[in-house]
Amino acid sequence: MKKKTPYTGKTHIKQGDTVVVLTGKAKGKSGTVVRVWPKEQRALVDGDAAVYNTHHIRPNPQAGVEGGRVQKLRPIHVSNLALLDPTTGKACRTKTERTDAGAVRVSKTSGHKFE
Repeated sequence: MKKKTPYTGKTHIKQGDTVVVLTGKAKGKSGTVVRVWPKEQRALVDGDAAVYNTHHIRPNPQAGVEGGRVQKLRPIHVSNLALLDPTTGKACRTKTERTDAGAVRVSKTSGHKFE
């Protein structure tokens, strides 16, 4: 029986990219990618497109923890994100091209190279 290798994941978005949210609460808004989990196909987006979860914390005076509500960034699925093309200012799809430096993402509409 052949041994199955675990899925390592692959995404079209990298940390530091400016993205546009395609669906959900922040639809049409843009932000920067803070972190990416390729295996889970999710990304944290900060800026206008940030979506938060509210977590209630009970006060613990012994540990010096104040009670209240804490806002945490909610991960967004990668399929709901698209790269923001700086030349057109709109969401774009990308293709990869091979260069001497390695694989480079290129916008399908304008030809802009994301380095």
